[in-house]
Amino acid sequence: MIAQYLAIDRPDLVSKLVLAVTLSKNNNTVVDVIRNWIELAEQGNMKRLVTDMAEKMYSDVYVKRYRLFMPLLAILQKPKDTQRFIILAKACLTCNAYDELNKIKCPVFVIGAQQDKVVSGEASKKIAEQLDCKLYIYDKLGHAVYEEAKDFNKKVYDFLMG
Repeated sequence: MIAQYLAIDRPDLVSKLVLAVTLSKNNNTVVDVIRNWIELAEQGNMKRLVTDMAEKMYSDVYVKRYRLFMPLLAILQKPKDTQRFIILAKACLTCNAYDELNKIKCPVFVIGAQQDKVVSGEASKKIAEQLDCKLYIYDKLGHAVYEEAKDFNKKVYDFLMG
């Protein structure tokens, strides 16, 4: 989300831009998910927060494969600073760059995930449509596509170096 604002406000600093599993304006999916995460964090329910984050971010296949490790993940991956997590989560709910995307003048590559349960796959499609730019959608992956897709880094590298 921040990269969009950087490219809009300081085009002199951005020569190419990759926007992966993000959005340019909030939708019902992200509002519901982030509000739930904030509520869980405020309640101190870190086990449920981390479990819900994993379930929302990773593909169903990934979650099913690692379900037995979720309790351990909840211990190891909980936010170190709950207040900081809440502040950052609330900041995510303020993104509204959609109407200014036309100010982005550099080449842009949008990568989305059809099964994204955090921002939705549709969010990536809307950005690419608004920018009339290159779009790649992973059909069977979710928000953590950058971790699950073996070719993710190559796609980004190829775009940036091409």
